[in-house]
Amino acid sequence: MKTLEKLMSFLKAPYRSTSYNNLKAIDFFYLLLITLAVVIPYALILEWAGMDQFDHKILEILEKNKWLVAVLVIIFAPILEEPVYRLHLDLKKSSILWSLGLSLLLINSIWYPLAIFWIYLIYLYVKVNQGQSPNLKFVVYFSSAMFALVHMGNFIDFDYGKYFYVVPLLVAAQFVIGLVLSYIRLNHGMKWAIIFHAVYNAVLIIPAIYFYEP
Repeated sequence: MKTLEKLMSFLKAPYRSTSYNNLKAIDFFYLLLITLAVVIPYALILEWAGMDQFDHKILEILEKNKWLVAVLVIIFAPILEEPVYRLHLDLKKSSILWSLGLSLLLINSIWYPLAIFWIYLIYLYVKVNQGQSPNLKFVVYFSSAMFALVHMGNFIDFDYGKYFYVVPLLVAAQFVIGLVLSYIRLNHGMKWAIIFHAVYNAVLIIPAIYFYEP
């Protein structure tokens, strides 16, 4: 499968395409299938291991308004999160500044992942402004890790002192999708990263909304 080969090649040595091409429907489908084939079994393993004991904000909102969840997850999240975590991957000064500015909209009670992310973006800006080229593999993996970590804000009253060791397990799925979205962004552009993010979220959340029982 060429799509998987290209993705794995990118993950080993991330690169920026010289020009963005539209993401073909078949490649879009394969990338979605690959991602779900990793994420869904992993989620089931977490549930089997008892990791579903932690209260999630999505469940809280589901109890109040199911379709508000759909709007937030399918529309709002991709439109905001992609420019914040993927726009700057082209290492342009303007993109880095946009990512930095838009990240202010993500401030919540879990502020320290964003603080780390701001330091990282400022570091990138200084390097690029000095005419240096930051290591793209570091940029892709670090931004994906920050994208994953900020999702800890979805958990209610999470005791970091007691359960710090499970944090990587709880956000590993977001790290994987972050890497896939980075591949799409750097090979097909921001538009396709946003669309893929929205479709991925829709595939997961719509069944959850439909079958949800308070």
